[in-house]
Amino acid sequence: MKKKSIILLLLFTSCHPLFCSWQNGYEQLNYEPLEREIIGQYELSEKSKSYLNEEYQTWPLRIELSENKEYKLLFENNPENLADKIPENGQKGNETKKNVKGKWFLGFNDKEKFCDFELEGICVEPLCKKDGKISITITIGDGDECNGIVYEKVE
Repeated sequence: MKKKSIILLLLFTSCHPLFCSWQNGYEQLNYEPLEREIIGQYELSEKSKSYLNEEYQTWPLRIELSENKEYKLLFENNPENLADKIPENGQKGNETKKNVKGKWFLGFNDKEKFCDFELEGICVEPLCKKDGKISITITIGDGDECNGIVYEKVE
């Protein structure tokens, strides 16, 4: 009885749940993938689109990872909304949000069999796989709130 009480106490003292529902079905990679497995285009999952509720000014529908370790957030296929029509500093009234570029990095801890993936300036998360497809998970906001989106490899 004492062991059960201790376990229950530990479970309820953490702010973060044991798992987040938006990550269901995605398994963290326990091997270092070849670069060609990672390079390509990733599309926002249907569940993630539903979570964003068509608020696409921050997140693109697609991300592209290239061989030169660069990523592009591809906003050109996003539906246009009112926020896109409001000019930002230095932007002309008829311009829309441009594709954003940056570097991506892959790190593998051989001892613990853990693969970290970084989109520079955006996130560092475990690289995952679902139904044989590499997936990029991105926690949104405070991790304790269990909100996030997933990009699944399409090409």
